[in-house]
Amino acid sequence: MANIRTFIGVRASDRVTRNAASVVRRLSATCEGYRWVEPENLHVTLNYVGDVVDIEVPELCKIIKQAIEPFHPFEMSLHGVSGFASASEPRVLWMGVDQGHDELTELFNSLAEVLHHWGVNKERNEFLPHMTLGRLGRSGRWNDDLLALVHKLRHHDGGFCQVKEVVVYSSFMEKRGPTYTPMATLRL
Repeated sequence: MANIRTFIGVRASDRVTRNAASVVRRLSATCEGYRWVEPENLHVTLNYVGDVVDIEVPELCKIIKQAIEPFHPFEMSLHGVSGFASASEPRVLWMGVDQGHDELTELFNSLAEVLHHWGVNKERNEFLPHMTLGRLGRSGRWNDDLLALVHKLRHHDGGFCQVKEVVVYSSFMEKRGPTYTPMATLRL
């Protein structure tokens, strides 16, 4: 038996992902202190589950499927670049979800209820749907060029797409960064 680092998310369309990847390229040209998300890894995280024993993955997928059964496909749009902890001291750079925000929050809440016994979201922070673009490295620093570009992109139109499925991902850390692999794709 092995533990699999697991999370639940939604993928954007190829067009929206290309748009986000273009933003990542622009941001990365201004600052090298971040670990930038590769285009194939761009997604909106719903819930981080953590380590799951491999033989428990089918049971986990079953309860996730039950939790999302009441939901229907919906439109999602990405809009604006910002940062956590703040746009002026960004440790994480992200693109926010505009349309679809409420639906993603409802999905998060539904999943949080069934995942509670797995130890997920016990100390819940407020859920803010977003697509992570990059994270500040341990020795990294933001710079004025990056902050100026984030400010310029605060109203960036990331495009829209239809969300038709929820994906259960495994995450493996490698030297060049994480690899996210879909373990199950569950239709809304």
